[in-house]
Amino acid sequence: MIALTTPDFIICIIYLLFITGLGAYFYKGQKTTKDFFLAGKSMGWLPVGLSLMATLTSGIGYIGQPTGALKFGIMTIWGLLAIPLSFPIVIWVFMPFYHRLNVYTAYEYMEKRFNVSIRSLTSGIFIIWRITWMATAIYVPSMVLNVVTDGKLPLIPSIIVLGILATLYTAMGGVKAVIWTDVFQFIIMFGGMITAAVLIVMNVDGGIPGIWNSIEKQGMTNFIAHLDGWDNANILEKFKLYLYTDATVLAIIVSYTVGKLGNYCVDQVMVQRYLTARDLKTSRMGFVCNCFAYCFYILSMTLVGAALIAFSQEHNFPENLQKDQIFPYFITNVMPVGIAGLMIASIYAASMSSLDSGVNSCITAFTNDFYNRFWLRKKTLEDKTITTKEQSKNLYMARIASLILGIIVTFLACFVGSMGDVFVISAKLINGFIGPLFGLFILAMFTKKAHAYPVLIAGIIGSFITGLTIFAEKLGFDTFEVGIMWPSTIGVITTVTLGYVLSWIIPEPSHNGRDWTFIAVMKKHYDNEDGE
Repeated sequence: MIALTTPDFIICIIYLLFITGLGAYFYKGQKTTKDFFLAGKSMGWLPVGLSLMATLTSGIGYIGQPTGALKFGIMTIWGLLAIPLSFPIVIWVFMPFYHRLNVYTAYEYMEKRFNVSIRSLTSGIFIIWRITWMATAIYVPSMVLNVVTDGKLPLIPSIIVLGILATLYTAMGGVKAVIWTDVFQFIIMFGGMITAAVLIVMNVDGGIPGIWNSIEKQGMTNFIAHLDGWDNANILEKFKLYLYTDATVLAIIVSYTVGKLGNYCVDQVMVQRYLTARDLKTSRMGFVCNCFAYCFYILSMTLVGAALIAFSQEHNFPENLQKDQIFPYFITNVMPVGIAGLMIASIYAASMSSLDSGVNSCITAFTNDFYNRFWLRKKTLEDKTITTKEQSKNLYMARIASLILGIIVTFLACFVGSMGDVFVISAKLINGFIGPLFGLFILAMFTKKAHAYPVLIAGIIGSFITGLTIFAEKLGFDTFEVGIMWPSTIGVITTVTLGYVLSWIIPEPSHNGRDWTFIAVMKKHYDNEDGE
């Protein structure tokens, strides 16, 4: 075994400094909030596409996907179906919709459709969800690497270094810095992933056939889950088995699809990437690039997880290792000197790409949907009445707010508790609160009947129920402790059903924004700043 060495640490440090310097390089090009938040709408399809991929592939996912294969076998590969199922909706519905609206945030639309309270609710859900997610995204990899290196990578210092560096270049360079650093982080992440897959396969007797034989003996090659008691269960009992089992084919397909639809359609981190592109065609090409990269990522990381099952048995890994510690243990104790450093850098890269994107998008939402809306009384940062002085002030406030938020997230990350292994955290937390958020947009865009107060109630209750399903074990609410895949789906169903039913019960206002549904918006061209 080869332990993590000084050259590996040096490689990590050089990489982190390079990324920070690259982000700072874009400081001089930021003169307006449009530059800071939307990169002046100048980005090409390749950086947009690679940034989309790098942003969603947090350190949690980078470790979590192999962990899923280690726990449930190759059944997790069903998650690939989320791409073809979500692709047409993203490409032909939401992308042209946002480009037609010409907004800074997705939540700006909700005021047009309903009122400012719904806009604040959706933007607030996004910000709170992303803060929690960002804190976890930099805590988990730091924690796992701390464990498998016996403290050589100290937990709190790792968190602080990651948080401060990503915050600094994000505050200085804005979204352009975020996108271009994401491109380099994508290269490091995927390079490390491919290297790991090749090394594992080369060091397992029999290569890929040998790996398959090994995992087949352990029953890890099944493409469907075995549910005890299924054959003798009635319809209600079968429903409960599906609901309370962590991983089934249906749960994986549905939850991954809901998660991807939510991320790609109403998550400001993703929507903001579309809006930085030069035009709609460029956005679509970037998304296609992301889809191919995502499919390759899932296949490769599932292969890594499956191969580690065979590798760990042949090379006698410590028996006390948790599932989410096997991949990091392989990196830090088996990989050659230098390669191990690049792999550690790739895990840190995945965490930084999530933190920088999250900080910039949260500040975009805060500046546009709260500060600009309530303090300056402007409905959008695109408002033509905003003076040059106010633009400069908004840019200054955005930088200060980015620094403050980065510090808050870094501080919170130091105190993130355990919610289970990395795959559990990934399934629950990353996709969880996107459910009710996506449900609110479904009500807004695709139903004429929905109106403000029922939607507001549905959003609050849907978020509350989703939170109970995510934190049920910690809160001691066994009734809400469903399978790890289901919180986002439950959030969508609860929000949409409750909002639609209440819209028939609660009296409808004289103006309910029906001219801002998807069909209405796509039929019209809007010329003035209010789009009326």
